[in-house]
Amino acid sequence: MINLQRLNMDNSWFLEFEGLKLLIDPWLEGVEIDYFSWFNKQWHRTPPLDYGKVPSFDAVLITQKYPDHLHQVTLEKLQPKKVIGPKSIQKEIKKTLPNAEFIGLDKHQSKISINDIDIYFLPTRRAIDPIYDGYVLSSENESVYLLSHGFSLDEQHLDSLANVPTCSLMFTPFNLYKLPFFLGGVVSPGIESVEKLCEQIQPKVIVPTHDEDKHAEGIVSKFAKIEWSAQPEDLLKYPWLTDRYQAFSDYNLKRIS
Repeated sequence: MINLQRLNMDNSWFLEFEGLKLLIDPWLEGVEIDYFSWFNKQWHRTPPLDYGKVPSFDAVLITQKYPDHLHQVTLEKLQPKKVIGPKSIQKEIKKTLPNAEFIGLDKHQSKISINDIDIYFLPTRRAIDPIYDGYVLSSENESVYLLSHGFSLDEQHLDSLANVPTCSLMFTPFNLYKLPFFLGGVVSPGIESVEKLCEQIQPKVIVPTHDEDKHAEGIVSKFAKIEWSAQPEDLLKYPWLTDRYQAFSDYNLKRIS
């Protein structure tokens, strides 16, 4: 069973998967700043869900180390008892949430189990920032892929997931977001990446994520090249997507089936 709810119109979600209740990358107020506001400052165009309406949860899963995924102000308000994420964020989590249990993952510790759910860490092969990793949640019968910046699955990744059951749900961005190489290069690889992931994973349902047209200031926004692909009317031309695509345009809880 999979229940899913947006917490903002970008990349924050409530996911209930086989009884495990997770908040994914919660960012429910304020801005996110990468390094300095003159470099990159962003904030939501659509107000996120109110804190009082956030469902009860067992843990928070932080998929990336960047502040639009690890949003300190939101975490301080939520006060989760358990946080799962890349080991690179351990120091920051302990500073922000000194009483929380932190479970870190990296290429050496790439699998954990919580409430009978296996969580796999998919390390990117990129050696320098920006680094965008992936995650897979797996029960006995189905799996969920969390690829918040897209992902390039190589043979080693696929071998590590050989025993993972059918993918019921895949999160991935649809838009192409590209910066010059000196600012990080490709941030979100676009619709061609989605098609390749579909060929490799064969997901039953695909939900676009991290595609909000946010307010932005700073150098990054001036250099960004964005190709918008996540509008439903634009996706009808892709036959491989028609029966898989599900849009979440509001904050209602929905069941994925």
